[in-house]
Amino acid sequence: MKAKTRKLIRSLLDRQPKTAAVLADELNVSVRSIKNYVREINIEYPDSIKSSYKGYEITTETALTILSNSTNHIPQTSEERSAYIINKLNHNSHVVLNVYDLCDELFVSLSTLKNDLVKVKKRLKKFDLHLLSKGDYIECEGLEKNKRKMLSSILYDESNINFVNIESLQHAFLDIDIPFIRQTILEIFDKYHYFINDYSLINLVLHVTIAVDRIRNHNMNTENIDSLPGVKLHEYALAQEMAERLGQRFHIQFSNAEIYEMTLLLISRATTIDYKSINESNLEQFIGKDCLNLVHLLIEDVNAFYYIDLSEPEFLVRFALHIRNLLVRSKNDYFSKNPLTESIKVSCPLIYDASVNLARIIKEETGISINDDEIAYIAFHLGSTLEAQKSLTTKITAALYCPNYYDINRKVTDAINQHFKNDILIKYILTEESEIEKINDIDLIISTIPLSKMSAIPNIMISLFVNEKDQTLLSTRITELQKQKKKKEFESYLRELIVPDFFERKNDLSSQLSCIDYMVKKLESKEYVDSSFKEEVLERELISSTAFGNFAIPHAMKMYAKKTGLNVLVSDNPIPWGSHEVHLIIMMCFNKNERHIFNEIYDPITMILSEHENIKQIIACKDYEEFIKTMVSLL
Repeated sequence: MKAKTRKLIRSLLDRQPKTAAVLADELNVSVRSIKNYVREINIEYPDSIKSSYKGYEITTETALTILSNSTNHIPQTSEERSAYIINKLNHNSHVVLNVYDLCDELFVSLSTLKNDLVKVKKRLKKFDLHLLSKGDYIECEGLEKNKRKMLSSILYDESNINFVNIESLQHAFLDIDIPFIRQTILEIFDKYHYFINDYSLINLVLHVTIAVDRIRNHNMNTENIDSLPGVKLHEYALAQEMAERLGQRFHIQFSNAEIYEMTLLLISRATTIDYKSINESNLEQFIGKDCLNLVHLLIEDVNAFYYIDLSEPEFLVRFALHIRNLLVRSKNDYFSKNPLTESIKVSCPLIYDASVNLARIIKEETGISINDDEIAYIAFHLGSTLEAQKSLTTKITAALYCPNYYDINRKVTDAINQHFKNDILIKYILTEESEIEKINDIDLIISTIPLSKMSAIPNIMISLFVNEKDQTLLSTRITELQKQKKKKEFESYLRELIVPDFFERKNDLSSQLSCIDYMVKKLESKEYVDSSFKEEVLERELISSTAFGNFAIPHAMKMYAKKTGLNVLVSDNPIPWGSHEVHLIIMMCFNKNERHIFNEIYDPITMILSEHENIKQIIACKDYEEFIKTMVSLL
């Protein structure tokens, strides 16, 4: 079975149903390829993948059976062979492999294997490991803890979309009782009054499982542990009890170094703090003065640059505790994998971007670099707060026309507010039809009797009792008007920010750097930015790529542009951009006095462009006017 085919099945295990378009995006292939993969699977395993209007589905039992049957396949791609070699090199302590034996196992030539080994070497280097070559033999050299981090990374990659769960772990370690490990962690945490979230728990189970597997295969961490830096005695005692239980169950012995590493793992992912016992007044004693000052700095920055108010006390406590745990993890070099990183980047781009900016401040203040997975965890905390604030701006303004008969208009108003208080703001209550002509600052007229004259303002008639039918009619009309209002505002912003000169088709740019350089110079020539803008754009890219699929939105983290604008470039030829290839680049620059526009424009643009089919339409646009109209139509 092909690697992509297995990835498809693993993706469906993560979440289903999924459409062909979603799967194509996750696997970085075409929709046609996805359909071919599904057909191939169903030929080999009849009716295993079901299709409906919602997308593709597969039962967990069937998926695991198929994956289990395909484990003994010969690696086909260079990536598969690299992972195979790394796993083989690190299976037991001091493994030495003969290159010619590897060629026979993998059915490849020596030259092909040498190319694969270059990739192996690069991957090992990321974890401070080295590939040693001695004649016809190769081996992996480095610290045991670094080997485990690398193996953890490989497992995430193979599990598809960085999602590891109990089922996928059990599949990877067939002879290890994964539910036992999970239950043991939870029982010990409960005994010692520790708290842990679901994502951190899975991550912890993964690392403990790898440790068990490594020790069983004689790969023991034997570093000398004279002291316990950053570890308290009760924390070490917790890890000791964990090691004893695991040792009895799997017939292994943990060294002092192993117990110490487990201690670091536990305290970086769990906390003794009961969230309910903390409030704004006693927060400092739980997280420390320095951490609290950093949190306040982060909150002030988000408010200043993104107009996101994070001052609510409950948010402050949750966010502060997260930052404290993040700093603990980073000091011990234990960053948490986030299974939803890529989906957050695409579905919540504004929130993710704000989180990237916070990562920059954390680095400036502490020297700690935050990876994409940890940035996405920060985005979790910002998300709900921003969405709640944004909902206040989408209300439809209305006038109610209703004859005043025994205060019936008040009853109708109350009924409307009861069902639609978050969607409608009734600005006027009119008792005479002639009064309608005097107002023009509303989106909708709601009347309880037929209008004798046509009105330019959209209108709808309901009954005096606002029954279920009326509610359905109003709901439909509100949705239509909200969409129209959104489109109108979006078009206005686009025309304001993208002047005709800032839309260009250009096919001679071959790299990310040359593209950024060209687009920055154009903004400079129009006096939108100064000479420091390019450096700020590159700084933002270093923290986390602004490429989303086949488009990119480069911008500076600081809104110090002379004028606010969007510079759009379309290329028929793909431009390499980090791990992506892009055809569309929208370079943004914002003046600090117009930073509210960032909130209004960034989210809708990225949401439009996150759909593959939309991208095709955008890239096909021949000129400025067609681009604007197409963008608005796709909102």
